[in-house]
Amino acid sequence: MFTSIIDTDPAEAPAESSPPWVWIGFLFAGTFFMLELLFVILELDEPVINLFLTLLMVGGWIYWLVCIHRIHKILAELTRNRYPISPGEAAGKHIIPFYNIVWVFRWPAALSDYVNRQGRVKMISGYVIGAMLLFSLLLRMVNPAYGLAFVFGVTMYMSNKVKSHVKAGQGITADQLPPLPDPNIFSRPLETSTAPAQGVAEGPGAG
Repeated sequence: MFTSIIDTDPAEAPAESSPPWVWIGFLFAGTFFMLELLFVILELDEPVINLFLTLLMVGGWIYWLVCIHRIHKILAELTRNRYPISPGEAAGKHIIPFYNIVWVFRWPAALSDYVNRQGRVKMISGYVIGAMLLFSLLLRMVNPAYGLAFVFGVTMYMSNKVKSHVKAGQGITADQLPPLPDPNIFSRPLETSTAPAQGVAEGPGAG
């Protein structure tokens, strides 16, 4: 079990980086799927279409690593670089043969553990996420378009959780503040009394 998460400061630092545009990954998957259909329907030249499909597949997986890098960059900013996995490490270890199978479980477990420790956002087990990422890698061997779509779907879930975590830590929102006082109370005249004070002598001849 991956348990190398270290304690972070109670107050996180502001995150300067924006979440990755994960939706772009679905464009890679959709374009790949459309080219596959055109290849079958129009009977295009196989070497040419295979070149385009290969470029799309490689480009899609490179962009996925960019998304993983950006997510971990946000975590590094939140923890003042105390998060145990650096952005480069998170993305780079995916290209190590065989170890990448282990890595798809380790960094999601660390991510889920960190988010759940903070208590602002609830996230499913990182090992479940790792199993889904591994499934997407296997699915890529059957159909790269489906594999890309699935892996970016899982990544969008993680990115949204990190985004919600950052947003929840930005402070009290307007709807959490007490209601403002009624401004009319400042325009009401003060009530004054004109009755004479009781027990005060009216003059020298008062009897």
